[in-house]
This record gives sequence, C-alpha cells and structure tokens, in this order.
Amino acid sequence: MARNKLFVGRKLLKGVGQLGIASIITRLLGMVNRMYLSRLIGAEGLGLYQMILPLYFLLTVGATLGLPGAVTKMVADRHALNDQTGQLQVQRLALSFTFPTALVISLLLWILLCFPLKFVPDPRIIPGLRLMPVAYTVVAFSSILRAYFQGRGEMFPVATSQLGEQLVRIGVGLAAACLLLPLGLEYATLGLVIGIAAGEFSGLGLLALFSHRHRRSPLQVPPTPKRRLLKGELFGLALPLLAYRLSAGLTGTLESWIIPSRLQVAGFSPSQATALFGQFSGMAVPLLYLPTVLIVPMNMVLVPAVAQSATLRSPRHLHRLITIALIATAATGGLTWLVLTPFAPLLVKTIYGNPGAIPLVIMLAPLAPLAYLQFTTTSILHGLGRPEVAVINDITGTAFSLALIYYLTADPAYGLSGVIWAYGAAFALITLLNTMAIYYNAEREGPA
Repeated sequence: MARNKLFVGRKLLKGVGQLGIASIITRLLGMVNRMYLSRLIGAEGLGLYQMILPLYFLLTVGATLGLPGAVTKMVADRHALNDQTGQLQVQRLALSFTFPTALVISLLLWILLCFPLKFVPDPRIIPGLRLMPVAYTVVAFSSILRAYFQGRGEMFPVATSQLGEQLVRIGVGLAAACLLLPLGLEYATLGLVIGIAAGEFSGLGLLALFSHRHRRSPLQVPPTPKRRLLKGELFGLALPLLAYRLSAGLTGTLESWIIPSRLQVAGFSPSQATALFGQFSGMAVPLLYLPTVLIVPMNMVLVPAVAQSATLRSPRHLHRLITIALIATAATGGLTWLVLTPFAPLLVKTIYGNPGAIPLVIMLAPLAPLAYLQFTTTSILHGLGRPEVAVINDITGTAFSLALIYYLTADPAYGLSGVIWAYGAAFALITLLNTMAIYYNAEREGPA
C-alpha cells in the first residue's frame, strides 16, 4: 500500500510538472501574442475580440454537454480499479454524443445570425461569430480525448496538445489578422477566430495520434443494460458540470456585452466603451490570471487524484491533497497581489504599451487570492463527486456579481471600478461557500 501511494504521488507530481511546463510556455506565448495584438489592433480591437471569446466558450460548453469533467471522473474511478475496457467504453460513449450536439448548435447559431441582432453590443463581431462553429465542433472531439488522458493521470498528451494548439493558434491568428486588418477591425478580429479554429484542429490531431497509439486491441461494445448504466452515470455527473460551465460561460458572455452597454449609459461613446472594455478584459484581467499558469495544471491533476482517493477510501491522503492544494493556491494568490501592486506600471507599459490599464491592474491585484481559491475549491468539489454543489455556489455568486455590474457600471462615479467591486464580491462568496462544502464532504470520508 505504501509503495502504491508513493507511485501515485510521483505520478501526480510528474503530471503537474508536465502540465506546468506546457502551461508556462503556453501562457508566455499568449502574453507575447497580446503584446503584439495590443499594438496591432489596439484596445478597441481587443475589446471586440473579448466580446467574441466568452460566447465561443459558452457554445463550446454547450457542444460538449459538460461531458469532459464527467469522463475525467469516471475514467479516474475505473483506472483506480485497473478497468481498461471500462475506461475506453466511457470515452467512446461520450464521443457519440458530442459531435451531433455541436452540429445542432452550429445550425441554430447560423439561423440566429440571419436575423437583425439589436442586442449585440457591437455589430463588428458578427463575422467572427459566423466562423465560430468550425472551431467548437472540433473541440467536441478533442475535449473528450483530453478528459480521457486526464482521468488516467497521463498528462503528457494533454500538455503536448495544449502547446501545439497555442502555437498554431497564435501563428495563424496573427498572420490572418495582419492580412485582414486593412479591411477593418472586424476583419482583423475574424482573422483571430481563424487562428482559434486552426489551433483546435492541430490540438485534435495530436490527441488523435496519442489515442490511436494508446488503443492496442479492438473495443467490445457493452451490452445494452450496461450501456444504459454508463449513460446514467455519465449524465448524472455531466449535467451538474454542464450547468456549472454554462453558468460560467453565460456569465462571461453577459459581462462582455453588458459592460460596454452600461459604459455607454454612463456617458461613453460606443468606440470609447469598447476600448475601455478592451483595457479591462483584454489587458488587466489577463495580468491578474497570468500566475494561474501554476494553478491550472495542479487543478487538472487534482480532480482525478481527489476522485481516486475518495474511491479507494483513503481519507488521510484525501485531506493531505486538499490541504496542500489550498495552501499552494492561497500562497500563489498572495504573492501575485504583492508583485502586481508595485510593478503594475512597468508590466502594463512593457507588455501592452497602454498606460490606461495601470489603475485597473492595481485595483484587481488584491482579488488574486480569492480568484485563485475559487478555481481550486471548485476542482476539489468535482473530484469529490459533488459538482452540483459547485454549480449552486457559482450561480449564487455570479448572479450577485451581474446585478452589481449592471447597476454600478452605469454610474459615472464607478464605471469599471464597479465591475471590480462586483468581481471581488463574487470571488469571496463563491470561495466561502465552496470551502464550507469541501469541509463537510471531506469529513464524511472519515477522520484525517
């Protein structure tokens, strides 16, 4: 037993290391990309791009039905019991649902775009919206393959596909944006969406290669009763995860459209509102989340690790995992706060060449610990098999945040600072609720 725990610990550290290296490289490439974009298309162009990204994330979540998180949990459970056939059956079953769903969502989006869209904050994003289905249809496949490898604790395929996807996305996106920029900012934004689609194709290709090499024997189709049980388990886990991610995606989309609209109510012109939104969401917020390059890999590995500890009824190991994860997350957030506050002017001028984002970064810095803990506590709840709790907590916090954003942003005395106050309130509320839920569910596994 001790030898098995040592092996699991080494595998966990190896997975964190692999994902960490890939995430650091990916995040650095992304920052270099934003450095160039901020000078190529400016804050207004970044604002348009940031209006598209949340909707892309939302439609991707809808296309994948929340299945990737469920696949990770189910594969991790079967991997702990050395059930290879069961792992592959879960993967195949999930794949059979995602592609048709992506096609239906694409058809609905194209039909919707045929009508006048008065609620769109800036009509210049519509060309990019029309191309999005090409990208998220590919994600319907790649997300399931990533979840399969993640559930097995094999992070090298996940890390490699992430790195390859980012390289292609940036290269193709920048090239397309440069070529299309003379036609206008809306076409430069379309070029960036072309880059997203190209990156997703490359990520899927790499995952498919690993998946092909991984399967050495034909897979038996499970009998109908077992298939029904698998469906029940899969969607029993997926539906709460789908609700959680839809909540996050819908919140991001609403924010990206409400903030520019409410800034116009506060007295800014449409162009000024888009540029201010670009400074906030395209410059300040990415700097706040830059250190999550250390948090995200840990959380990706944490879900299957917590799930396996719970499945094997190992409460001491479970409590140790949770404690280490929370301490590491809080420490990373505190260090981020200490670094961003004095160095915000230098970082913003060096990276973006736009001093307008400096006060926004300084105001966001104190939120780092709570923002990061929100992610980690959510991952722990998913690993404990309680995603529905994370959903309820997230909906509670984000609903409060959206209400504050709607009322405060339109007040000239607040503007974007009202958005930051709303973010802080949501981070604090969600983290508190998640922590209470983790304590209760971890205690049910037995004393540490």
